[in-house]
Amino acid sequence: MTIIDSYDQYSRLIARSVSHIFKNFLKDASIAEILDLQAGDGDPKVSVGLSGSLKGEININFPRETLGRITRFLVGGVSNRTAKKHYEEVAGEIANLITGTFANQLQFLNQDVRLSAPEYNEEPLTTRALFDNINLSFTSSYGGFDVDLFYRHID
Repeated sequence: MTIIDSYDQYSRLIARSVSHIFKNFLKDASIAEILDLQAGDGDPKVSVGLSGSLKGEININFPRETLGRITRFLVGGVSNRTAKKHYEEVAGEIANLITGTFANQLQFLNQDVRLSAPEYNEEPLTTRALFDNINLSFTSSYGGFDVDLFYRHID
């Protein structure tokens, strides 16, 4: 698989994974890929490591407003003020769902991938310059967010 082929395929798989989780789990049919970055440097982020035939990391960056709306949807009876204490678990669960769906689809490209536990607001992969990367942004009824995949193939 060439770099261009893998970039295009992985981009489609990420977009399909995000769409599947938002439409089926979060009941949001308005999910759409867009071109503008949604999250800032200080916004919450969650990272899931990839190992196996594909090595790297998926980062999901949520603006606070987006993560707050998702949290209020998933955690019943939570107010705007108390939603923040659930951000880590909600961001981790969304990351698990999206990356699990992505990893499941990778098997059809003969990629055997294992996922790490989500890390909330941890330092990103330190050797990013050695990896190819895909940056996608999305908008939804909950607000916008970004998904970044840093990867390299292991022979």
